[in-house]
Amino acid sequence: MKNYQELSQNLIELVGGKANISKLTHCVTRIRFILKDRSLLREAEIGRLSGVIGTQWLGEQFQVIVGTESENIYNVLCKVGDFTPEAAINENLDKSLTEKEGNILKRIGNAILGYVSPTMTAVIPMMMGACLCKTIDAILGPSMLEVISAESDVSIVLNFLYNAFFYFIPLFLGYSAARTLNMNPIYGLYLGAMIMVPEFMALVGVRETISIFGIPAPVANYSASFLPVILGVWIMYYVHKGLNKIIPEVLKSIFVPLLVILIMAPVMFVVCAPLGTYVGNLVGNFFIMLSQSNIVLRIFGAVLLAVVMPYMVLCGMHGALLNFALMTFFANGFETFIMPTMMAYNFAVFGVALGAIIKLKKPENKTAVVGYFVSGILGSVTEPCLYGVILKYRQTMKALVAACAAAGLIVGIFTPIYYVMSSATIFTFWVPWVAGGISNLIGGLALMLGAFAVGTVAACFVKYEED
Repeated sequence: MKNYQELSQNLIELVGGKANISKLTHCVTRIRFILKDRSLLREAEIGRLSGVIGTQWLGEQFQVIVGTESENIYNVLCKVGDFTPEAAINENLDKSLTEKEGNILKRIGNAILGYVSPTMTAVIPMMMGACLCKTIDAILGPSMLEVISAESDVSIVLNFLYNAFFYFIPLFLGYSAARTLNMNPIYGLYLGAMIMVPEFMALVGVRETISIFGIPAPVANYSASFLPVILGVWIMYYVHKGLNKIIPEVLKSIFVPLLVILIMAPVMFVVCAPLGTYVGNLVGNFFIMLSQSNIVLRIFGAVLLAVVMPYMVLCGMHGALLNFALMTFFANGFETFIMPTMMAYNFAVFGVALGAIIKLKKPENKTAVVGYFVSGILGSVTEPCLYGVILKYRQTMKALVAACAAAGLIVGIFTPIYYVMSSATIFTFWVPWVAGGISNLIGGLALMLGAFAVGTVAACFVKYEED
């Protein structure tokens, strides 16, 4: 493909014209646009241009994948649009385009994170605000300063300000995911509302299943869930795209939205929404089996559980796992496997966040992570740290694996016993371990502080791509 002039003219036109481009850069295989108004972009038409391999949104950046001709195309683009050329970004997001061999699992992982990360990034500011409301309630409440009671109006208001975000998270994520895929965000909002509609929520606890066009689907509360809508919007993107191809133009305004709803209803209720519970139950049974096995399998299970815990939380699968732990806790008055691991996982995440604060250079990035860390260590909320640190600065996943593995080793070898229900904050992390004597208290403190320390130190040795 040598007609760079024609391609450049078409690209400028289809992104909304020169006036709609606020920044133009490139890397080894991609032309990167930052646009002022996304609604002017005609992404589907760009994808059909000769010489364009594909397109993708990464945060606020629209990327056109053109392969190894990126440098030549970019130079012509700058001439056609009268842009000042900049040096290439030293990054190759499409290594498989320039190298015959590549790690397919790594490419798949990057593709997933390339969708999930910008989707979550858009909701982090409001998540941060909601979490800080919970943090203020925790600081002022009876467990710390005792300025307000749990029944006071202040506490009630702070809690529903927190729940206003997390209860309705499917709506926010639906909107954000649709924007990430450059769809009409109303489609994403509708998908989130679908699994939270009052008529469906009223059936929770009343009926076990409901028939969705003849297919039985479990009735459950999917508010505050992350996985269903993120997965559902991704599927809907291809459903919507396929319908637009086969339905005549004159009928699209009626039949495309109608068929999207009718197709996505069983997909959401039968597959996406209950998926986290299904997988969580399978995983829970597996780990319970390991916890009751010999010492070698128990240690292996504890390390494995700790390492996968962040990803179970990200996918909303930890709820089913917690149910297994609660059954044991209420039956025996203590729990020795899942709950200690979950508690330590929180401090591993907080430790990585502290390490990121130490290593990050840009003031705006450092300030943001300080907020995530404070809401976590004081309010026992890990989501801002997970989405604002672990997913944003992906190399920190290595630090988190190290911290969680250390926690798993302590749980597997020393078996600290979790006696008292408590939150994972700097003021209450010692509470679950006090009932078992001094040796159990030492083991519990070693678990929590060890996970935190390893996370902090390991996070200081990873590379941060702050741009």
